[in-house]
Amino acid sequence: MNPNNNTILILGLGNILLGDEGVGVRAAEELMTQDLGDGVEVIDGGTAALDVLLSRQKGYKLVVIDAVRGGAEAGAVYKSRLGGEDLAAAPERTGGVSLHDMGLFEALAAAERLDRLPGEAVIIGIEPLRIEPSLELSEQVRASLPLVINSVIEEIQDAVYHKQIT
Repeated sequence: MNPNNNTILILGLGNILLGDEGVGVRAAEELMTQDLGDGVEVIDGGTAALDVLLSRQKGYKLVVIDAVRGGAEAGAVYKSRLGGEDLAAAPERTGGVSLHDMGLFEALAAAERLDRLPGEAVIIGIEPLRIEPSLELSEQVRASLPLVINSVIEEIQDAVYHKQIT
């Protein structure tokens, strides 16, 4: 797919070698098996948000899926929407959004400097139970994956409804 401003980029972040830390990648793998329509690209970003964001043109819709420590029970799903000024200020934010805060927000700062900032970003976070060497998600986090997938599909449908993608 040729990245342009009429796309939705679904970016799964995480390290699959650390159990629940890999939930974003696992969600991306599941989404890659589905027909999400034209204008939607799903990428397993691993821990390389910067590389992915700098490969885009500005204006696209970004949906990030990642493990997030927010203090709720394991498997809880969070959603945070950033647009316009929020995205420009994102590098100044501290803590609480993602286990990849520095990587994601540094990537957004670099994208802004290079005029490649998304028009909107949605962060879908899943509260991890354990971050330790393992290739498996905990039962609680694995059980939340259908909710995460549905949340991503709602974002795609919303973009189509508002004609953000063609």
